[in-house]
Amino acid sequence: MIKKICFILLAVVMLHNAVFAQVQGNKDKRTITTRIADLLAQLPAKDAKQLKANMQEIVQLGSDGYLTLIVGLTAPGKGNNALREYAIGSFSAYVTQPGQDSWRQMSANTYCKALAQLSDQQNKSFIIRQLELVGKDDAVACLQPYLTDVQLADPAARALVKINSKASKAALLNGLAKANGAAQLAIVAALGDSHTKEAAKAIAALTTGDHELSKMSLYALANIADPSSEAVLAAAAEKAGFKYEKTNAVAAYLLYAERLMKNGDRVQANKIAKNILGKVKANDQVHTRTAALKLVTDFSSAQSDEYLLAAMSNSQFQYRAAALKLALPKITPVTAELWFKKIANADPATQVAIVNMLGDSKVKSILPAISTLFKSKDQSLRTASITAVGNIGQEGALDGLLKVATKGDPTDIVAVANAILRMKGDGITAKVAAFIPKAKPEAQIALINVLASKAANSQLNTIYSQLKNKNTEVRKAAFAALKQTVTGENLPQLFTLLKETSDPSDLTKVQDAIIVAMKGSNDKTQQVDLVLQQMASAPEDKKVLFYKMLTSLGGKKSLKVVSDAFNTGNELAKKAAVAALSSCTDADGIQELIEIARQPANAVYVNQAVSGYLRLVKANNYPAEQRLLLLREAMTVTKKTAQQQQILKDIEQAKCLNALLFAGKYLDNDSLQQIAANTVMNIALADKSYNGILVKDLLNKTISVIKGPDSEYQQEAMRKYLAEMPQGEGFVSMFNGTDLTGWKGLVGNPIKRANMDAKTLAAAQEKADVEARESWKAVSGELLFMSHGDNLATVKKYGDFEMLVDWKIIDDKKGQGDAGIYLRGTPQVQIWDTARVKVGAQVGSGGLYNNKINQSKPLKVADNKLDEWNTFRILMKGDRVTVYLNGILVTDNIILENFWDKNLPIFAEEQIELQAHGSPIAYRDLYIREIPRIKPF
Repeated sequence: MIKKICFILLAVVMLHNAVFAQVQGNKDKRTITTRIADLLAQLPAKDAKQLKANMQEIVQLGSDGYLTLIVGLTAPGKGNNALREYAIGSFSAYVTQPGQDSWRQMSANTYCKALAQLSDQQNKSFIIRQLELVGKDDAVACLQPYLTDVQLADPAARALVKINSKASKAALLNGLAKANGAAQLAIVAALGDSHTKEAAKAIAALTTGDHELSKMSLYALANIADPSSEAVLAAAAEKAGFKYEKTNAVAAYLLYAERLMKNGDRVQANKIAKNILGKVKANDQVHTRTAALKLVTDFSSAQSDEYLLAAMSNSQFQYRAAALKLALPKITPVTAELWFKKIANADPATQVAIVNMLGDSKVKSILPAISTLFKSKDQSLRTASITAVGNIGQEGALDGLLKVATKGDPTDIVAVANAILRMKGDGITAKVAAFIPKAKPEAQIALINVLASKAANSQLNTIYSQLKNKNTEVRKAAFAALKQTVTGENLPQLFTLLKETSDPSDLTKVQDAIIVAMKGSNDKTQQVDLVLQQMASAPEDKKVLFYKMLTSLGGKKSLKVVSDAFNTGNELAKKAAVAALSSCTDADGIQELIEIARQPANAVYVNQAVSGYLRLVKANNYPAEQRLLLLREAMTVTKKTAQQQQILKDIEQAKCLNALLFAGKYLDNDSLQQIAANTVMNIALADKSYNGILVKDLLNKTISVIKGPDSEYQQEAMRKYLAEMPQGEGFVSMFNGTDLTGWKGLVGNPIKRANMDAKTLAAAQEKADVEARESWKAVSGELLFMSHGDNLATVKKYGDFEMLVDWKIIDDKKGQGDAGIYLRGTPQVQIWDTARVKVGAQVGSGGLYNNKINQSKPLKVADNKLDEWNTFRILMKGDRVTVYLNGILVTDNIILENFWDKNLPIFAEEQIELQAHGSPIAYRDLYIREIPRIKPF
């Protein structure tokens, strides 16, 4: 039996050891330093879940680990503390949550330890502020020594105020006897904020010090509100003449009375307030008198009414207005009558103020009395009474106000309309509509506008009835009200009205109403068909009115109809079509507008088309590279300096290297130079990644030409940017814009070329160069493929690089658009005419077309249409390729396979080739940045 027990005990011990070993094995084996580094790398947290996980990691660090994190804070200028401060601040907030008190205690103790180890005052101040969040009596002892530190006394005192315990108040009182200067001020303020009565005597002795100490001491005594301090505070206010001065003695005395009132000593507070009121009569004491008046009104309702009504006899309007503001929340039916009686003997401004106050009070019993003021000879008082009656009576006062509109002058009518607009009630618009036919013209116009402002669709028939009013102004008001009162259900009526109306101004308003009515439908296709149907049946001279309706709906079908109308119509149609396209909100309108602007025959419409085009480009959220392409197109067609200047300004919002370089081309243009200079500067300074010779030269040139009141500051900012710019060549141009320098004809493929002897290769190259000069031409800064021949290759070989290139397939109507960029002599980043569905081109350009194993298709279609420029940003590192097309990622770090020999990796270094073997294609702005490779040991 004993032997059996021994075996059992041995098994238990072995099991315990195995479990203990497993637990130890599961422990985090990273060092504290590594764990802290890993934690900081996850900050700031992306969501609440991650934040909680981060806080748990700090908990797992324990006090010693957390202390290590904290003491890693560096002195200003020696490092970046942002992530550590984020971690510490977040943990302080985390441990103050319910159920976390043990971790709160841990954090408070750790912060106290950290204060002893940190040497920098700024970091100490930051940790003391954490104790303000988490500290209780457990933090008092470590905070107390800092109360005599000039730099740290303020945060330490604030933390003790937040703790607000007997021990924290004792620490502050103890520190007061030892502190001087700014530290003393901080403690005095803290004792006041914590209402420490035991400190009143000691602080009272400081009120005769310098202005700052006296000011702070009086504030503290007022906040403490101990009766023993009244004589000191009263004497100080008396000495200041009850006027505001450096020590704020009067404000302190008033604060003291306010604190007494809150603490329950209302009689003494009231006594002080009355005493002040009796002594402050001068014009420059109105603020003091107003503050004292408030205290008096807080004492009792009866006293409040007495003093507030009496204030109406005061000579200063500012004081009377303050009294009315204090009276408003206390108004009752009884006091409302008393206030109304004050109107008779008041000056006009006060009469209006009293009526406004009564209107805001909403006391209904006073309505009849205020209504008698409708007949006042004073215009301002009539307006105030109309407003007040509307505020108080709401819909119930409507009949009376409509009668005022019948007999009142134009100002009264406007007041009535405004009062109705503020009313609430279901029957308001029906009553207004019923009144309109019998009202005089001025009232009809105002009330029609009321129906419009209230979007009273249910009263649309009344508005329709006024469309034939003999009074021109009434009729115009009715037409103007249509767009605010119609819905989709009214479209048949509106189309009929459009055909029946002849006045151009009225037609425009009907047109606008139809556009608004159509917005209520989600079925745009149905709406487009409806407009086209109505347009087909409309008289010829009114068809142009439908263009704006179509462009408001948007969509390719609508825009094409309007664009076709421009291309085939008469001058009236052209004018209406370009106006409609210029005002549309659909981004597809951009293409229609630029095509109008490009046609030489449309010179008269270029400015309007370009203005609409620029508005649409600005309004839509394009990637920087695409935005630049669009703005460059506008620059090619406009001849108007103001538009060219606007384009350069807008290019600043297309921040990319190409935008910087494009703006730089206008630094020699006198009329555009300064805007170009500012654009170059603002793009460069916004992103420190721009560097290299091209950028350096542009900034130096910008420094030399920029002018204006801020030019010295701007020049200095650019010089600083240049001084901090990293060394290196950066991007360089691959094409000089005038000839094929740096380029050569294609000879075979990399493998074939490698197997040729020098003589054979030279002969083949000479022949290829001759053919290349026939196939590729430099024209106006563009590199054109003439639809026949072979690839064009760089003379230089490249390894890892970043390449920028603009390209455009020229539509020769043959539908053969097919090109690409060979990387290190290997096909290829594909360029497609996406209409070639039979060969799979609908997937778009930018994919690695010849890949068989790795991804070959682009992530999305980002191509612009034929005859429009596109731009690639190609990044090649090792055998991996990333491609952005028009600013959109289309190939993401994909391996480029060796097309020439699938068993070999991609060549480490080779030429770049421009491929074209279909429709003509143009390239421009070719730039490349070589990326250094890390050399092995």
